[in-house]
Amino acid sequence: MSEPIEPVKIGTTYATTSGTLWKDGTYFPRGTAVMVVGMHLDQGFCVRFPLEVDGEPLETWEDWSEREFLAAEGSVATTKPLAENVLSEAREVLSDAEDGCHLHLHEED
Repeated sequence: MSEPIEPVKIGTTYATTSGTLWKDGTYFPRGTAVMVVGMHLDQGFCVRFPLEVDGEPLETWEDWSEREFLAAEGSVATTKPLAENVLSEAREVLSDAEDGCHLHLHEED
């Protein structure tokens, strides 16, 4: 179970409450440490993942309604890896998406 977080703060590291699959096939399991690196009233908050792609940090904007995607660092228990059929199905969903798109995968998905 994840602990609720205080207001999201730039420069703070959080744990993800779901796995994240990127269009290029990169997968980060739930509990991955990410840092909030930006905020915008309309766009939400920008999260940086622990990977660079072509020398650039892997970042994404999350809508404010996705705030539950973040939990206090260290509060999310690791889980078993997702089944390959689940990842394959999710990759198929992303196949027609724009580059840089991603999905949040929950254990029950």
